[in-house]
Amino acid sequence: MKADLIIKNGNLFASDKDSIVIKERTIIAVAAAEETAEYEGEGVRIIDAGGNSVIPAFVDAHIHSSSCTELYKTKLMYGFDRREKEDRQSYIDRMMAELKTYCEENPEAPIIRTVGWNPAEFQEDPEGEPTCRDLDAICPDRPMTMRSYDHHYLLVNSKALEMAGITRDTPDPSSGMKRDAQGNPTGLFQEMQAINIVFDGLELADFSVEEYKEGLIAFQNQYALPNGIMGIFDAYASDNAMKAYHQLAESGDLKIRVRAAWLADPGKDETQFDEMIAQKGKYDVGDDFRINTIKFFCDDGPFGFYMNQPFEKEILAVNGLPEDYRGSSQWTDEKLQSAFLKLSRAGFQIHVHCMGDAAVRQILDGFEFAKKKGTEGNRNAIAHIMNIDESDMQRMADLGVIASMQPSWPLYDGFAENFGIPALGRERVLNQYPIGRIRRAGVTVASGTDFPVLTVLNPFIGIQVGVTRKNPKTAPDYEAYKDIICGPDENQTIDCMSLDEMIESYTCSGAYELFLEHITGSIEPGKSADLLVLDRNLDTTDSMELEFTKIEQCIFKGEIL
Repeated sequence: MKADLIIKNGNLFASDKDSIVIKERTIIAVAAAEETAEYEGEGVRIIDAGGNSVIPAFVDAHIHSSSCTELYKTKLMYGFDRREKEDRQSYIDRMMAELKTYCEENPEAPIIRTVGWNPAEFQEDPEGEPTCRDLDAICPDRPMTMRSYDHHYLLVNSKALEMAGITRDTPDPSSGMKRDAQGNPTGLFQEMQAINIVFDGLELADFSVEEYKEGLIAFQNQYALPNGIMGIFDAYASDNAMKAYHQLAESGDLKIRVRAAWLADPGKDETQFDEMIAQKGKYDVGDDFRINTIKFFCDDGPFGFYMNQPFEKEILAVNGLPEDYRGSSQWTDEKLQSAFLKLSRAGFQIHVHCMGDAAVRQILDGFEFAKKKGTEGNRNAIAHIMNIDESDMQRMADLGVIASMQPSWPLYDGFAENFGIPALGRERVLNQYPIGRIRRAGVTVASGTDFPVLTVLNPFIGIQVGVTRKNPKTAPDYEAYKDIICGPDENQTIDCMSLDEMIESYTCSGAYELFLEHITGSIEPGKSADLLVLDRNLDTTDSMELEFTKIEQCIFKGEIL
């Protein structure tokens, strides 16, 4: 049998062989170089890896690919460095100057959308976040929406409030709609149950299906494939984004495998889940696109982290919060458990945003409740896990809950020093994102980038930080923090993972989370030929040089891209 493609002389991940034989999109043999002769012949393409690493294509277990439409359809303010503190008014003045120029340059735009401001800039300022009045001063006649870089906050101007029908008489969602002393909306909305009030009332706030299609193709071709990412979990997408995915998959223009999630809104009743169950499978297109997950947010952004112990006293005093304040959940235990049970029985996976250790504990209680009621076979996941109690690591393993982690996050850098420590204290910051301990407890760790919340999409940076827990060399504040390992003082390296463990987390573990492990994620006969030939042997590369790895050949379904 003649092959279509043979990769020879590679350092294959998790294999003692050095060559891969591919035919009709599929790996048909993994062999030694001298054993491939029977597959060679005229027309067979051969790639000589020259001893460099060959690994499975990456599967990003937590990304916001549909939000990447913002990269092409909004004014971006990601140039605002999130590591350096700045006084309130100068930060607002800089933002407003940029936005004023953007408005003037786009006089025909029916809505001004922008993204990238940092709400943590205001966590130690008694005057608080900006309001609609700041935006009104530069854009009074068109709606303007301004999302924070982490997407937990939305600031809009008065025109957007008017067009969305939001007034002082609008009922409050369960949380997150800020008001002034007179009860008028300030234009600031925190978390999705509040943000959705704007999106439900202002059609222009979301992108159209065609805009999403344009953005998704650009993300795929300019970001995902060049970085070796061929499978993704979009951690929540709007209805228009789901329609765009569906159309791209049906037309054959979607060149990566996508699993996506609908969003659970804590401000709505359980009929929202009945609607999701009724639509299950409606948008699915083979193995290329499926909606099989429901995304929950347990806790909020910075001051909404749900912690077992209170925030630092000084920062609570500045914000007028009681000394025992430790954040809260967006869900009651009863409502959460009922939702988990209903969705699990319907065959949905559940993926939950948890930052604080109390949030993780509440979610594990919910998963345990559903499991005791007889639901099996779920691959539920908890995303982020900034802090977790040691005892809950073992509970995660026992319940089969996946840790969907962002290994490039656990850094002691300018952001940790200027924003993390003032709120959480040094001990909790050094214990953040304990990936190594979670994995050693027996938990499946699947890695993702959370792009574009963090604007660098490079899995090799995540692999490097996972191995070293050090600030990468390409970070703007590398020199200031290069010698600090982000780990507990008594054992700084306790949460480092090995190189093989990190590669596994970005490949086969990600495929497992997405129910794709029978198709991709490893180098085995019968698997789709989704492979990366690198420019170096990772095993012999200095750990602080991993971030500079380049992809020499990117192969998806047997095709060299």
